[in-house]
Amino acid sequence: MKYTILYAATLLLATALPIQMRAVQMQADTPAAMSSAIQQALTTLSQYQQAQQTAGLQDPNIAYSMRKAVVLADLLIDSNGKLNASLCPSLKAAFISATPLEYEVDMARVLDQLDSSWQPFFDAISAPTDHTHSSLLLRSLFSMQASDTLTDRHAKMGVLAAMLSPYNQGPVGDCFAVAEVITDHEEFYQHAANDYAEMVQKGYLTRSVNGQPDNFFCLPVLADTDREQPFNIDASGMIHGTQMPFLSAPGLAAACNVMGANVTPQFAQQVLETLPQNANGNTVLDVIGACATAMVKNQGGNRPTLIALGKFAFSSLTSNPIMRSVEAAFAAMAEDRASDSTRGNINSCIAQALDSTWQSLSNDPQMGAFQAAFSTLFNASYRLVYNLDVPLPQVSADGSSEDGAFWLYQRNLKDSTSMGIRVVSPQDLRRLVLNAVAGAAAQVPGSAAISSAVTQYVKDDAFLRAALWAYDATNKQEAYPVANYKKLSRTPMQSPDGDNPFEVDDIDTGKNFDGNVQNRTVANAQDLLTWCLGMAKLAAPGLTPTRDLFPMDSPQHAFHFVPGNPDLAAYAQNGKNPSDWIRQGLMIPGMKISTRIMDSQTASALNNAVYQYVSNAIPNQSDYNAILPKGRSLTVQQYTQALVDGINRWLGSDANQANEVGTLVDAALFQVLPAADVATLEQTAIKFAFTNWNDGVKDIYFCGYFNPRTQAIGFGTIDEDKTNLQPMQNEDAWVTNQQWDVDLTPQAPAA
Repeated sequence: MKYTILYAATLLLATALPIQMRAVQMQADTPAAMSSAIQQALTTLSQYQQAQQTAGLQDPNIAYSMRKAVVLADLLIDSNGKLNASLCPSLKAAFISATPLEYEVDMARVLDQLDSSWQPFFDAISAPTDHTHSSLLLRSLFSMQASDTLTDRHAKMGVLAAMLSPYNQGPVGDCFAVAEVITDHEEFYQHAANDYAEMVQKGYLTRSVNGQPDNFFCLPVLADTDREQPFNIDASGMIHGTQMPFLSAPGLAAACNVMGANVTPQFAQQVLETLPQNANGNTVLDVIGACATAMVKNQGGNRPTLIALGKFAFSSLTSNPIMRSVEAAFAAMAEDRASDSTRGNINSCIAQALDSTWQSLSNDPQMGAFQAAFSTLFNASYRLVYNLDVPLPQVSADGSSEDGAFWLYQRNLKDSTSMGIRVVSPQDLRRLVLNAVAGAAAQVPGSAAISSAVTQYVKDDAFLRAALWAYDATNKQEAYPVANYKKLSRTPMQSPDGDNPFEVDDIDTGKNFDGNVQNRTVANAQDLLTWCLGMAKLAAPGLTPTRDLFPMDSPQHAFHFVPGNPDLAAYAQNGKNPSDWIRQGLMIPGMKISTRIMDSQTASALNNAVYQYVSNAIPNQSDYNAILPKGRSLTVQQYTQALVDGINRWLGSDANQANEVGTLVDAALFQVLPAADVATLEQTAIKFAFTNWNDGVKDIYFCGYFNPRTQAIGFGTIDEDKTNLQPMQNEDAWVTNQQWDVDLTPQAPAA
């Protein structure tokens, strides 16, 4: 396609970052002037949201909520870097909805507790002095070019924006870290603010581990599925269906700014001519790559580095980069003790690979001392860094996580402020082991023979093969794992492992909560809900008026038990037992829907909706029509169950597939039931846990609900406002003989 650029002399960059800093002396502003500034900020914020809606490349509501936090920080930090806390009531009235969403409630709580006592904290925050990750965090948050000067005010604003920003898991798989960051972010403001300030100024967090301080690093990466969605650019260089030049879309304008592109009509033309000609359109990644190519041609530079900058800047508009960096550092906290799962697995696979050599040397009197010294030195020689942007081999069992893995780094033992050197290949892993062997030899006198024998074996690829096979049993399916290590899903060098939130909690708080964790192997969804109702009463006496969050996990996910939410609080305040509460609140209203005769209109809509799900498996419409339930007087329960049974008979489903079919029919039923019935099922559902997931700017909760097809309690998700009830896919894997864990003890971090 031949593009003709019709850009105006100035592109629509007014709708994109960098945010125009007011740089006013707020202490001297009159009330009228401040009122005008607030109104102008609201107008600009609305224009920004409209620009995001027009571009359609990023979720406009998430982008709006993230920008709102930055705008508030800009209004609250004056040109001298002072916090104008007296402005908080006015900002709360102007920016927080009369019926606030949960992210706005959290934002309002931060505004409520900001006062003059915070001034010393902000006074101590200064801009980073180099161009490391810390500088990139701020430049991406404000979409600034490298030539723009970072000031102390930018750093203070960045920390305050992080305090005010919404936060959830997103597409990243480190739920075990997200859960703890959310707890700090929404309950322990000073503790969280200290972490944001440390990350902004240093690029890492420090915690005590086994009595010694250690540093936890992050990488300048963000996971973001928006970058992979195709869109079309028309012949005039506009995003198809709009009058917006494609490089004026806020996310792409931000990417160009941080990359350092000189965006002119000529540059835009170069980018368009570089884009691949795809029938389905181009992705944001395509455009960023084309921008990098044009920049290298025009002004030089490193193309991969430019692409990385563009990706980070684009995604920073919908994912606060400071908080995501803290998240990655928290993930690393789960793996800093030798007994923690991924670190323990690395140590174990090396020990197993060396086992035959150790045994062959067992008669040497120095063997025990050498082996102990080696194990200690090897464990101390590396750190694990969580990369938020590594695609998982498959989408996680919870259906929400697509990216995230631990990367192995060799520590710089002489400089604790250095992340170290990444261990990429099996040969790099070998060098790590050989270094520990040499260190053990230096520590243990008379161990030359042991050192020589171990060194000789480690230099053989048989050692590396044994280590890779020992790390994950599925690696044994690869006959040549050393040469083909990139084909392996899990290796010591890169492992998409989860962990449990209680390990992160221990390191973050400086306490040991592992022994306080309660657990229950639940039989089904009703058993799980009954357990949670009982725990709500246990927790109720100690609850504060805020939304208390308690670490909780299942075999698939780490999240939060929320006994203070209205659904559980209502139960905790009454004298009924759980079974009566469930029967009266869920079963009786739900049975009225389930036992009603299925009308022909709803049945037809259900049949069509289900067919959209199963058409790949049953491509012939006539075959599907033959499956459909017959008879006029079937209830909703009878009709839906007959439909499930018919599909399963036709498919010859095993138990797992049968459960999947049931979930599909349940999901379709919620789409077609009369609105009043759906509202009944949603309003009677009981929210009990915050999933860490989001539906746009709405938080998503786990819930127990009445299932009209099974006439039993189902396990599902529901939005914070009790809309969008969804049955959980593969419910059995979550609640049928599965162990759930929760810690109801106070989680206050160390001062």
